Amino acid sequence: MFLLVGGTRKLRSFSTAAAQPYLLVREREVTLKSSSERVVTLNLLDPCKLEMVKIPGKTLPTEVAKSLRIGSSKGWVAVTDLQNSKLRLTNLFNPCASSPTTITLPPLDGCYRGSVARVSKVSLSASPNQRDCVVAAKLFAPLVSLCRPGDSEWTHIETPNNFFTSAVMHSMRDQKFYLHSPHTAPTDLIKTCSDFPPVSPYRRFYFSDIPKTTQDLYQSSIFRTQYLVESPSGDSFIVIWCMAGGKMEKETSRLMCETKGFMVFKQDHGKKLCSYTQDIGDLCIFLGKNESFCVSATKYPGLNPNSVYFEGSETGFGFYQLSSNTVHDLTHLAPFSAFYLWLAPLE
Repeated sequence: MFLLVGGTRKLRSFSTAAAQPYLLVREREVTLKSSSERVVTLNLLDPCKLEMVKIPGKTLPTEVAKSLRIGSSKGWVAVTDLQNSKLRLTNLFNPCASSPTTITLPPLDGCYRGSVARVSKVSLSASPNQRDCVVAAKLFAPLVSLCRPGDSEWTHIETPNNFFTSAVMHSMRDQKFYLHSPHTAPTDLIKTCSDFPPVSPYRRFYFSDIPKTTQDLYQSSIFRTQYLVESPSGDSFIVIWCMAGGKMEKETSRLMCETKGFMVFKQDHGKKLCSYTQDIGDLCIFLGKNESFCVSATKYPGLNPNSVYFEGSETGFGFYQLSSNTVHDLTHLAPFSAFYLWLAPLE
């Protein structure tokens, strides 16, 4: 049941929430229930209705409530202990979860030259509730680690040095994990393990001709980041997030950046070209600290089709309409936080 209170919906039960994308904002701790549990109010934004959803009285294990959020994949949040290298997957933050679950994965102690390398990105091949789920953890090192929930240890795969800070993404179309770097790369550089899906650098083709106005957007941007995303139908896109120089925010002393726009290129495997486009149909792309994902606006009424939804602690959150090159900043709809995270619809 939902209650509408001044533009904010209060959700009484997890089981009443529809399976759809949500933006997770930092939760507010209410009480310390015990040394092992904390009661919090979860804060989420519904991008379909542009309303905040508050879930009061949610009990979280202390190791989850006090952990570092690394990112999300398939609607699950990856967290790590601040004191050690334990990595966990949890759906406790997702209002669509019918069976709240937290899964502890093997520790990553000594995985890189005898020391702990921090996890930068996590990708799941499927929901952790499914038997064939494989977890890929990209480290701040030339390393990607693989395991299945229930394994006693990780399998570590070395990567080329130019993939030191690359992102990792699972492709349902190709049934493999891709490492994405701004540079083109051959697809056979990584020695993989037969017990897991292959891990390959993603081969990006050359960009097609870009309109003059879009070239100006690219050239005038101080910061540019690239993302790889796959649509539900298996199309792949390279997305470039263009940002202007930042200004210091007085309240948090944090350097904030302004989103200028996005450039989207569809991979054309026949022509071996990244074709520039301002029309991705009814698709919506979600970028941020999460594993990038894509959904149909037709399936989730209220979403703006042909748009890129973005979030970041330095940018706030909003969406960008590709056809009109218009940025819609929605940061005012939620209390500003150092933590935002898109949650994909749970499978």
